[in-house]
Amino acid sequence: MDVTVTIDMPAPPERVAAIMFDPRRDPEWIAGARSVDMPPDDPTAIGARTRRNGGFLGKKFSWVTEVIEHRPNAMLRMAFVEGPMKGEVSYTIEPTGSGSRVSIRNSGGASFSMPGMAWMLRRSVAKDLDRLKALVVSG
Repeated sequence: MDVTVTIDMPAPPERVAAIMFDPRRDPEWIAGARSVDMPPDDPTAIGARTRRNGGFLGKKFSWVTEVIEHRPNAMLRMAFVEGPMKGEVSYTIEPTGSGSRVSIRNSGGASFSMPGMAWMLRRSVAKDLDRLKALVVSG
């Protein structure tokens, strides 16, 4: 499964990244994240691992990501290293004339599957990006 969702935001990349790349803010905009266990140091450093607790489609679980690439205000790419998801998630922010083009790409899969899962994931990520945009614009 490979799902990418993109949205335009009327804010510069650094304002988007300040929220999007900070795991402490995940529960504010990621519907599936209820709480976060932070790494002891910089959460965007290569190799940093963050545990998120929450769920998806009514299933409660935790998952751990490990940062494998970080370009400040531009990209945060993480591998799923524990939990039901497999593969990677990438957050990308590109400057535009009027703000930023923001994308989330989930590539890989999960330990569970069901018909329409890619559509449900795309819909969930689109709603997450809408919540992120509201936070970025308001603050």
